[in-house]
Amino acid sequence: MNDAAPMNDAARRFFFLLCSTRRLGNSEQLAYCAAHPLPPQTKQQWLQLRDCPLPEFIDMRHHGSFPVPTGNVQKLLDATLEATDLVLAAPLLWYSLPAAAKHYLDYWYVWLRTPNLQFKEKMHGKTLWAIIVSSDSLLDAAPLEATLKLTAQAMGMRWGGMLYGTGSRPNDIQHDVKALQGARTFFLDPPSN
Repeated sequence: MNDAAPMNDAARRFFFLLCSTRRLGNSEQLAYCAAHPLPPQTKQQWLQLRDCPLPEFIDMRHHGSFPVPTGNVQKLLDATLEATDLVLAAPLLWYSLPAAAKHYLDYWYVWLRTPNLQFKEKMHGKTLWAIIVSSDSLLDAAPLEATLKLTAQAMGMRWGGMLYGTGSRPNDIQHDVKALQGARTFFLDPPSN
């Protein structure tokens, strides 16, 4: 199911966060296929998470305050807040996201508690999407999809949906006809409730 509402294409700003440790891996290739049909006026920003390593997450709630965002933390924060549509493209690892992607989401916890940032208010109404590739069955991605849906719900975001592809070895995704067909309309014609 998908509860994303249509938006003027010119107003949409996509942030594609590539979460694989491999460049041009299957999830990245599927993300490119999904982005290709977007109208030219739709803004897109692409970042490789491996190129933006984040400092260790330390929960400072009861022992002081979280540090002011700088460096890669600020870069990812800016890209996140600039977007109307946030897309996590990742391989499925142990029924979840790769560690670096989970680490990025842990920083949402920090940003929720950063004074004067109003992170939750600024995230409200954005759409969260996932593009996931695995050699396992779609059922194995159910825990991740549930987690991301809950994340969107907690932030007042819309859940755009999950595009799932099958592959393990490099370029396997090119043989998943169903995923490649789904990519053509994933962002353009989202299913309604």
